[in-house]
Amino acid sequence: MFAKGVNSKLLRRWYQLPAKELIRDKFEFETSNLRVRELVTGADIVLNGWIDSKPKRISKSLIFGQLRDSNGDRVQLVDTNSLLRKCKVEDVVQVRGKVQLKRETGSSNLDNKKFEVVVDHVKTLNAANKKPSELKELRDTSPELVPPEFRYIQLRTARYQNYLRTRYEVSKTLRQILDQDGFTEIETPTLFKATPEGAREFMVPTRVSAKIKQVDKIVPMFYALTQSPQQYKQLLMASGVPKYFQFARCYRDEDLRADRQPEFTQLDMEMSFASQKDVMSVIEKCITSVWKKFRTKESTGLLTLDRNHSLTPTDASNLYRMTYKEAMTNYGIDKPDLRAPSLRILNMKELGAYSNINPAFPIFEIMIIKKAFTDKNDYKKKWSFLSNDDNYNYRKPIVVPISTDLETKNWYEKFMRIASFENTHMLNKAIRLEVGDIVVGSNREIDTRIFENPTPLGRARQLILQNNETKDIVRETNKDVAVWVVDFPLLSPKETEIKNTKHKEMYPIYEDRTVISTHHPFTMVQLQDYDKLTTNPIDCLGQHYDLVMNGIELGGGSTRIHDPELQKFMFENVLKISNYQILFGHLLSAFETGTPPHAGFAIGYDRMCAMLCGTDSIRDVIPFPKSITGSDLVVQSPSTIAEDILRDYKIEYLSRNSE
Repeated sequence: MFAKGVNSKLLRRWYQLPAKELIRDKFEFETSNLRVRELVTGADIVLNGWIDSKPKRISKSLIFGQLRDSNGDRVQLVDTNSLLRKCKVEDVVQVRGKVQLKRETGSSNLDNKKFEVVVDHVKTLNAANKKPSELKELRDTSPELVPPEFRYIQLRTARYQNYLRTRYEVSKTLRQILDQDGFTEIETPTLFKATPEGAREFMVPTRVSAKIKQVDKIVPMFYALTQSPQQYKQLLMASGVPKYFQFARCYRDEDLRADRQPEFTQLDMEMSFASQKDVMSVIEKCITSVWKKFRTKESTGLLTLDRNHSLTPTDASNLYRMTYKEAMTNYGIDKPDLRAPSLRILNMKELGAYSNINPAFPIFEIMIIKKAFTDKNDYKKKWSFLSNDDNYNYRKPIVVPISTDLETKNWYEKFMRIASFENTHMLNKAIRLEVGDIVVGSNREIDTRIFENPTPLGRARQLILQNNETKDIVRETNKDVAVWVVDFPLLSPKETEIKNTKHKEMYPIYEDRTVISTHHPFTMVQLQDYDKLTTNPIDCLGQHYDLVMNGIELGGGSTRIHDPELQKFMFENVLKISNYQILFGHLLSAFETGTPPHAGFAIGYDRMCAMLCGTDSIRDVIPFPKSITGSDLVVQSPSTIAEDILRDYKIEYLSRNSE
């Protein structure tokens, strides 16, 4: 029975059951007995796959087609019985036939150019609509430009199939290494509680509510999706697990870019009775092993720095240890791209130059780009981005191209509005500028307290190495370069968030006497700075360590605080977290029952796989990534939920007047 007023004939036509014989042909099929890359002459084969391009009639009795198997490999089909005449691009088919040596030239873009398949039977298992044909040229020439809502068509290409296979193979290798090292893979919950670990969290409403006596209100209760398994893995150390790891799903509600997603994977690990050195040793073994096995051929050979900041090959034990101070003073950022180790920042203090416009930023520094341009037009074409104010968080640096011999001597005059110079003759003799060089200059904080990260010159350096026009001018290698960055500040001053302002601030503004954890509140202070926790905590260094590769933080870790009294002191006296018992009481309780010393690390697994596959974007190696706005354009999420459903969660929509 249909509802009154509904056109029953229309409904019957719309929901008509497909003919059984048509459905049977789609569900009764043979399994492929060979893959395209396994073909041998004379074999009778069954191949399942997709029609890769529209079959082409060569003569009245001959049609050439292409089949692509599930590995993305393609082979030519030879049809003398017009079996392919109705096939369309991306039809899913099964073909039977015989393999022979290729006789005709056919298509030159096939993966298997030696053999072809003479077809004697074709069965269409699922016909494609017109959309794959419309996207075919884009898919074949620039698959990265296939619209994201058709991600499943993009993933069918050989490039993206290889990305997914590599991601899987890397995980197998890492599991083998960690298994041999005595680690246990353990899954921890992703539904957690809201705690201040740094990033904004995704909240998950529940149908459970609680009454707050003080205000006499019934309020909804929420889970928070884990930013990382940090607290759970520390609880595992309290549970007696000696070595833990997992490929953990993590969630952070923050602004997106090429190497950041709201939902991502990290290779997470923790070790009890372990030091920083122990953790670093495991990570170095993992990284050097997968780089040797999986990195693309043109970039094989992982490099690091020696003591002179020159490039040198690395093995599993000699990754360079660069201090945070060293990174910030030489490269202006705590994750420097060291494929250009000679592109360094010079502190002009020893040459008698100082910044005089902000007492909190007294250091004047410059970066010289040697042989950067040939004439003014070449400079404007390649280097104008360095002076674009939109490329910097705060002030932009002053950029001075050296176009004449006179400018090699008087270049400093362009910087006199931000700096003072005592002996320009000595200065010029030391830096030896030439026509075609570029001088980039700015000011920063003192060496022992550099919290602006990146500095203006650090950001300029980053821009140079990301720009396709300029990166090869300064790079000294196309191989990957990895270092450890250590001795981070334990704490950082909290920046004041500036809202509703029409002008950009020139400098970060810090809240008075308010500090936050540079990484997270569970990081142990370096023992030589222990006493400063009560006198000047901002000067303390932490036992944190980052693995940096090609200007990207590939992972980070630290030695944790396992003493409950010290952890309480950090929460209450240093970080001023008044409700720490509510937020972290579970962790403190575990510490009080006897938790061993422990340390750990987490590798950004998506970033690692992107590097190994030679792509700049982690979206390429994630099966279904989110867009720059955080949307999944394939399934159209996030989506709205009806108000009657939200009522069960004690949630209602705001009216327009209450916004």
